[in-house]
Amino acid sequence: MLKKLLNSFRPTKSQTPLTAEEQPTDGWHSPLSADKLLDTPLRKQYLNTIWQNVSMTPDMFKKLYRTPIEHYAEMVQLLPASESHHHAHIGGMLDHGLEVISIAARLRQSYVLPPNAAPEEQAKQRDVWTAVVIYAALLHDIGKVAVDIEVQQKDGTRWFPWQGKPTQPYNFRYIKGRDYSLHPTLGGFFASQMLPKEAFDWIGKFPQAFAQLMTFISGHHDKAGILAEIIQKADQISVTMALGGDPGKLAEQPKMSFAKQLQIALRHVVGQFKLNAPKGGCDGWLTEDGLWLMSKSTADHIRAHLMSQGVSVPSLNGKLFDELQAHNLIEKTAQDTAIWNCKVASNIGWAPPKPFSLLKISPNVIWDNIEQRPALFEGRVNVVDEQGNSVSTDVVPVLSDVEVPNTMPDLSIADTANNVVPPTFEAEPVNDHLTTEPVVENPTQSFSEPTVDSTESTDDVAFALQFFDDMMPDTAEQNAEPVVEKSLKSQSVAEETELLPLPTPPQKVAPKMAKNVKKEAKPTACPPNTTEIIDGLAFLNWVKAGVLSGKIFVNKPNALIHIVQNHLFLVTPNSFQIYLREAGVTDEAAWELLQKHFQNLGIHKRCHTENDSRNIWECSVVGPKRTSILNGFLIEDVKLILGDKLAVNNQWLKLRGYPYYG
Repeated sequence: MLKKLLNSFRPTKSQTPLTAEEQPTDGWHSPLSADKLLDTPLRKQYLNTIWQNVSMTPDMFKKLYRTPIEHYAEMVQLLPASESHHHAHIGGMLDHGLEVISIAARLRQSYVLPPNAAPEEQAKQRDVWTAVVIYAALLHDIGKVAVDIEVQQKDGTRWFPWQGKPTQPYNFRYIKGRDYSLHPTLGGFFASQMLPKEAFDWIGKFPQAFAQLMTFISGHHDKAGILAEIIQKADQISVTMALGGDPGKLAEQPKMSFAKQLQIALRHVVGQFKLNAPKGGCDGWLTEDGLWLMSKSTADHIRAHLMSQGVSVPSLNGKLFDELQAHNLIEKTAQDTAIWNCKVASNIGWAPPKPFSLLKISPNVIWDNIEQRPALFEGRVNVVDEQGNSVSTDVVPVLSDVEVPNTMPDLSIADTANNVVPPTFEAEPVNDHLTTEPVVENPTQSFSEPTVDSTESTDDVAFALQFFDDMMPDTAEQNAEPVVEKSLKSQSVAEETELLPLPTPPQKVAPKMAKNVKKEAKPTACPPNTTEIIDGLAFLNWVKAGVLSGKIFVNKPNALIHIVQNHLFLVTPNSFQIYLREAGVTDEAAWELLQKHFQNLGIHKRCHTENDSRNIWECSVVGPKRTSILNGFLIEDVKLILGDKLAVNNQWLKLRGYPYYG
């Protein structure tokens, strides 16, 4: 029956043409009386529908319904119902309010109220429940006039709806950053100003009806029972008809906010899109900065999906972008716009000369879990201005009241040498014979360029730490020549000296290649003298060299080292995997052996739990929307690796457990 009733609603011309009196003069709207505001064919039609669905004398109708509606009309005047969605025209609030009341009055006829009452009791309360429905519909959006819109009178004073009809010409603007959950809570406040005392005396005699009305107009729609269902359906029908949707399909839809519908549609669209194609022909790219989507195709697909579900949606892309932006589903530019101009280039050479118009979306909006995300795009998405010049998009958040200066090298994540490299080994084919002889360590040995670690665990760190920047300042030009001593305790931190462009990781013995080694040969799965590489002390000095040279970052996104509770936290297995990969060791199990060698140094603290103890600690990385976990070693002697660098605790990391020596 309800679906049949919904199908009976047909889209009408919901925008009332402005009369001569309603036309703005020099940009200012003249305040109008209720009689003039309601004296249009469309609004008269709404009033007539309301009258047809109540059973009372004309005098009672005027006192209980017409007068409150007149109060409503003088409060909302010519304000729109929304900034860019439904009924966004001049006078849209009044049109939408009257339409919702008329639809709710008709919907009420298909409900037997109060639910589960005896038939004679339902007949007795028929009119009071009709009144409750009409009053709830009347008050459902009135709070917008107070907290969503700022109305200014011609003399510069601000007008509020509780002051009654404006006394001067007025203008208005929507308040930026408004709280969308606030306006539904103000219905109870305005009820005492708009509804007659006789109405409260009448409804108050019926506790269930009174309770549902008070609950609904206070914003507790989830506790307002059948009343909330009727008003939400009426509101949805009005919005759907205003935007050209099909009200008949609403019976098949669950009750859901427009923001949630937008997010579901966006997730559906992204799921259908092709992402990260290295040679073009895709709809978006996922980078460490966010998800970048083609703006027009995204808007078109969202609109098509919502319309197919019977959900109304703005027909103009600009208004749709405004809705996405208002509900924090897309990120805005520095100019508060939705569109980002970007140039895209892949690592294999595909680089269109013209920039794309993209939307930027936080991956958290699309994927609940990091594991659900596709691999990052193997390339770059660079924000550019109208002339095609690169634009910096770095944002440095405030992490504490004390500003810590940043003197670290300004390197992007793609260029960071979290991957500071140990010596690169060149090997001949497996069938050839290779001889080596030990030589003295050469600090000036050349190294391969650092590469980016793209493992899944690194992506986890990038997500969790993407919202903060340097907390670990460098001292001026701190560089060192690491020296390996026989005893770890006697090992001293290298003095600050000027270092070569690429630091030399410490190596107890460096292999000298035989003359018949071919330079172009790729490293084998097990390079020569891996025992010299898989060494805890060599790894430790590689970390020290990287930190002191600024190539290994601390307390940054993708960093291998963080400071937690005045201890040094060394991320595993990333640290060991990067070290070995750059040394040419491709055996996936080698990092576990290296980790055991590192453990044998005895410089870390064990984690003691109630029934167990272990070497690996866990850190909770508290992100803006969820918490991630890092695994690593906890080292008390921070200076062992950082030297004289300032060690500042990373406030985003929380250590799980208590450090004790074991």
